[in-house]
Amino acid sequence: MKIFTWNIRHGGGARLNEILSEIRKNADSDVIVLTEFRDNKNAQAIRAVLSECGMPFQFMPNTEPRVNTILIATRHEAEFYQFPNLNEHAHRVVMLKSGSLQIFGTYFPQKKEKAKVFSFLADQLKNASLDQTVVVAGDLNTGLHFKDEQGKSFHCSEDFQKLLETGMTDAWRLLNADVSEYSWYSNYGNGFRIDHCLVSSNSKNVIRNCFYIHKAREKKYSDHSQMVLELDYSL
Repeated sequence: MKIFTWNIRHGGGARLNEILSEIRKNADSDVIVLTEFRDNKNAQAIRAVLSECGMPFQFMPNTEPRVNTILIATRHEAEFYQFPNLNEHAHRVVMLKSGSLQIFGTYFPQKKEKAKVFSFLADQLKNASLDQTVVVAGDLNTGLHFKDEQGKSFHCSEDFQKLLETGMTDAWRLLNADVSEYSWYSNYGNGFRIDHCLVSSNSKNVIRNCFYIHKAREKKYSDHSQMVLELDYSL
């Protein structure tokens, strides 16, 4: 099973053709999570290409055209959920459920507001049964100090750490130990690993591969690298 996630930056803007091309390159995915997706003039074209690639089952929150949200698409019939109890952040988390698999597509807010989403995910994990595989994929806008950034600037890094300690495994870090690799760079050239795929620790044995693809970011199709998670799991 392949999960592909990518922050396409403000709905894609004038980079639509390049973004559509990148989606087609990953047409072998079982699930695609696009963050900073916008329900604007690009949305119809993106959703059409996803359908063309064999992913007709799609879900996104109902938002205004200038609001960054999430689109999750799959080639397999599934149930989709949104969470009104997240209030002002309800457009930042969507869930795909198929059998014992739950995939949370996420686009976290900035600074201390992230704590609310971390708390929500911790509650979801707490309520999950041991036979469920839970995946959190997307732009978490944070990571671990001195590991996922060169310094100590992340807000809510302790919440990220706590989520790992209470039942989630950082799939990329599991396979890459102390390697430094970044998915987003500031205007000052500082690197940050803020795009993640987390898997419930009871299912970490199904993690087959997890890696970043930097070429699209380097070509400025977006300011984020793409991420792929491969699991020994069938929908």
